[in-house]
Amino acid sequence: MPRSVTVLLRRDRSRDRQQQEMNYEGYQILWPDGRAVATGISAFCHHGQRLLGRTDPEESPERFVEFVCYPLQSLNDPLTRLVGHRFRRFFLERTGSTGRLHFLDGTPTEVTFDMSRDEWPVLEWIGLPYLADGGRQWLDLGVKPAGSIETDRS
Repeated sequence: MPRSVTVLLRRDRSRDRQQQEMNYEGYQILWPDGRAVATGISAFCHHGQRLLGRTDPEESPERFVEFVCYPLQSLNDPLTRLVGHRFRRFFLERTGSTGRLHFLDGTPTEVTFDMSRDEWPVLEWIGLPYLADGGRQWLDLGVKPAGSIETDRS
């Protein structure tokens, strides 16, 4: 069953960084009402920026996006496709109270979720509480624009 969460991404150059020849673009991740989301995610690599449908930050320094998570039965499930969404396949692997996303080839990403740090809606969205310690869950992550700031704040 798919799970979704809508957030406001606000470009934050102070969170930009370079790590092992990979450039990360920084963002503040906020709930639609403007409160900060308690999560360890603060920047996205090239692959994450492509998933987000990277736009010129000077044109849209903040935007609402809907993140959708489709848990899969196996790696061999067909890729999820929905109009208006961009999808990538990952797996989430849990070690203790922490879950880390991995690319299709098993390469770990910098994206981790921690049950002692991240807010419940974020943990529930990615499915970490439902995954046993040492477990692995294949999933398709999708992103789509969720409207404009002017529309959603009125």
